[in-house]
Amino acid sequence: MAEVHVNGVDIAYQQMGDGPDLVMVHGLAASRAFWFLQYAMPLSKAFRVTVFDLRGHGYSSRPATGYDASTIAEDLHGLLHHLGIERCILVGHSFGGGVAMEFAGRYPQHVSHLALLDTKLNSLQPEMRMSDSPYVSPFEAEVANKTGHDWDQETQVGLRFLEVLARWKLAGGGSETRDAFTPFGEGRGAARTAKQLIDVLDNTTAREDFVKVGVDANTIAALPMPVLLVYGEYSRCLPTYRALQKLLPQAECEMIPQGGHFFPQSHGRATLMRIERFLGLASSAAASASSDAA
Repeated sequence: MAEVHVNGVDIAYQQMGDGPDLVMVHGLAASRAFWFLQYAMPLSKAFRVTVFDLRGHGYSSRPATGYDASTIAEDLHGLLHHLGIERCILVGHSFGGGVAMEFAGRYPQHVSHLALLDTKLNSLQPEMRMSDSPYVSPFEAEVANKTGHDWDQETQVGLRFLEVLARWKLAGGGSETRDAFTPFGEGRGAARTAKQLIDVLDNTTAREDFVKVGVDANTIAALPMPVLLVYGEYSRCLPTYRALQKLLPQAECEMIPQGGHFFPQSHGRATLMRIERFLGLASSAAASASSDAA
């Protein structure tokens, strides 16, 4: 792990591999470890992969302000300048996709390809409600029943669910259900991540910053680079997906069957294969599947 001070914040990052630059941006309540085993390692056979911790996450510092996608895009700009990366493939999941889109809109000359994985863009989807998906997973239902939160009245279900679950976990709440919709992991790492999220929400401007509007529709429609949109069938980010399809009719699109918001983890092989096809690679995930079958 290395660290650099840019845009008023200490950013922890890691690089592996050689070749064209590929940069991956994680979402809320995660860290650069989100990408490591299923994506960064196999992709490092063809690319120099850079992963980093967003401000307030992982081993990056926690400033009092600046948690909107626009400001974090400037963190990314500073990191890439420090690393001498002039042009890169940019992949982002969830809020990390919002950061990636913001960066691509501001600095299109620095982005060769853009891949968004289940990203909600506040300019296209200002609210996220429980009804934005017809499916409620067993895990979501368990959390909702045990925490007693009024989910039907919640206008930012994704963020609130992460917060409620983090507080529940820190209070010693356990789950009898694990499924493809389950955020956080297990053990001390999960507790540390939950504590970090609550610390950021309670002691910084993050709660307001996370839902700021960000990049506008005209900027999105003008993006010149190839774009890949991968979303889960049961995601609550589908209003953004449908809006992006209209703004970017040339984009490659993929729906992950039965995928929830965290499909990059629960459906890692299928997601990696789709990214590799987008980048013109023979699929390492497919090769691994053939090897396993043999």
